Amino acid sequence: MAQKPQKLRITPSAGAAVEVLFNPTEYTISQSNLYADVRPEGTEQPILQFVGGDADELSLDLLIDTTDPSRGVRDANKLAKPILDLARIHKDLHAPPVCTFAWGGEIMKGVVTSLRRQFLLFDPASGVPMRILISLSVKRYRTLSEQITGMNRQSPDRTKSVVVRQGDTLPSIAEGAYGDAAMWRPIAEHNKLADPARLAPGLVLEVPAIVPALRRGA
Repeated sequence: MAQKPQKLRITPSAGAAVEVLFNPTEYTISQSNLYADVRPEGTEQPILQFVGGDADELSLDLLIDTTDPSRGVRDANKLAKPILDLARIHKDLHAPPVCTFAWGGEIMKGVVTSLRRQFLLFDPASGVPMRILISLSVKRYRTLSEQITGMNRQSPDRTKSVVVRQGDTLPSIAEGAYGDAAMWRPIAEHNKLADPARLAPGLVLEVPAIVPALRRGA
């Protein structure tokens, strides 16, 4: 006996799981990073300073079709409603639910940031929509603790370079690099700064690797 094809399944953090009528023909996951323009005086173009990563985004289209009489439903809006509810505020959460998209394994856990309906076919007699294409955009959701855990896996024990921005201080740079503002002296000494209290915007500093002996309280 032929195995029944697995359907894409969406499981929200509140409410019933949704199994799609038709699997998507494709889906896309995009990744992007955030950069800030730092414009040192007299330069031809800005220096790009890495700010952080943006959330991955999943894009996919889901088809709702009621032209098959065996479904017992004529109005495609009725079958589309469980998917539409994924983008609406849940009464218990006071926000749209976090959804896990799975098909042959987990694709992404995220929140629906946009939903678009395209009405493609109508009942000639009543005008009721019988075919709807739903386009979803989903951004990956990670709790603060999950992100902090991920950051901790990225060791600061390597030399990096940063571009000084307006308002930066050595303690603020040390806080961003090491998680400890008091660790500013190794940066000052490594870069042989004559006046650590005065940092010119656009200055490129090397942030040295830290070793356990240099960590505060070690």
